[in-house]
Amino acid sequence: MNAAFGLLGRLWRAEVISPAGLVMRAVTLSVFYAVSCIAGLQEYTTFLSGASPNVNLSWRMGSTLGLIHLLLHFAFILLVPILLITAGLLALWNHRKPQERSDVH
Repeated sequence: MNAAFGLLGRLWRAEVISPAGLVMRAVTLSVFYAVSCIAGLQEYTTFLSGASPNVNLSWRMGSTLGLIHLLLHFAFILLVPILLITAGLLALWNHRKPQERSDVH
């Protein structure tokens, strides 16, 4: 259990532009999107068509919840794959063998 928390701690403190940092941001966005789906916020995206999301909430609150879910959805669909592809490419770039340089004078 401590190993898992240690790994999470290292990932959380990773630099922003590093493979671990990019993966951590992708995982964080995915968790936020999953929580949004589990909470049922996709129901509130009906504000896009002008319908009232929920009769028990004000129009403003329902629209805000719908907008939060909509932004998380777009982030999950667009940003998470970009972050993961970038992390993979950056990891490959960092682990490539440096080519020997010949200094010609």
